Amino acid sequence: MRLEVFALVLLSAVMHAGWNFATRRVAGHMGVLWLGMWAGVIALAPGAAAVVWFCDFSAMLTGAGLACMVATGFTHAVYFILLSNAYEQGDISVAYPIARGSGIGLTALGAWLLLGEEIALVGAVGIACIFYGIMVLGLPAFGRAGGARSIKYALGVGATMVVYSLVDKVGVGIVHPVFYIWFMYFSGTLMLWPYVARRYAGQWRQIGRQYRSSILVIGLGSCCTYLLILLAYRLGPLSYIIALREFAVVVGAGLGIVFLNERLTAAKAAAIAAIVAGLICIKLA
Repeated sequence: MRLEVFALVLLSAVMHAGWNFATRRVAGHMGVLWLGMWAGVIALAPGAAAVVWFCDFSAMLTGAGLACMVATGFTHAVYFILLSNAYEQGDISVAYPIARGSGIGLTALGAWLLLGEEIALVGAVGIACIFYGIMVLGLPAFGRAGGARSIKYALGVGATMVVYSLVDKVGVGIVHPVFYIWFMYFSGTLMLWPYVARRYAGQWRQIGRQYRSSILVIGLGSCCTYLLILLAYRLGPLSYIIALREFAVVVGAGLGIVFLNERLTAAKAAAIAAIVAGLICIKLA
C-alpha cells in the first residue's frame, strides 16, 4: 500500500476513535448525534460550494453519482440510529470492536466480487489478523448484562459499513469527495428528522446548550474522518483501506483503558498485537 494512503487511513482511524469515544461519553444520545451531523453539514458547505463553482459539476451529476449519494445518505442515517442504540446499551469496548470488525471480511469479499479488486496473500493475512484481533476484543461482551442487545446493534452497524463502503468506493469515482460527503450528511440528516423529532420535540435548545462541545467534536470529527477515507478510496483498494482503518479499535481500547478504567488483560493485549501485525501486513501488500 502506498505511504500516503496508509497515512490518510491511520489519521482517519485515530480521529474515528476520538469521536466515537465522545459519542459513548454522551451514552449515544441521538439528539447530540443529529445536531453533530448538522454541524458537519455547515462545516462542509463552503467546500461543497467551491466544488460546484470551480469543478465541472455537471459531469458529476450522472444517474449513478446521484444514486450513490442518495444510497449512502440513507445508509448513514440507519448507521447513526444503530450506533446510538449500541452505545446506549453497552460499553465502547463492547460495541466498538464488534461494529468495526464485523464488516471487514464481508467488505473485502464484496470488493473482490463486485469491484474486481485483487487481494495479495500478505494482504489477506493482514485482513485476517485484524478481524481476529477485533473479534477477540469483543468476545467478553457476550457474558455481560446488556451485552447481547449491544452486540445486536453493533452487528447492524457493521452491516451498514459493508453497504456504504461499497457504494462510496464507486461514488467518489464519479463525484468529488467534498461534495459527496456534504450531500451524504445533508440528505442523511433530513432523513433522520422524523425519527429525532418524535424523540426530542421541544428539547433542542437544552440539548444544544448542555452538549455544545460534544456536538462539535462528534460532528466535525465524523465528517473529517470520513472525508479522509473518501480521499483514500480514490487512491487505494477498498478491502485494504477498510481493514487498515480498524486501527481505530486499538485507539478506542486505549482510550477505554486510560479514561474509563477498563482492564488490560492478556487476551486484550494479544488482540491488539494481532491488529498491529495485520496493519504491518497490509502496509507490505
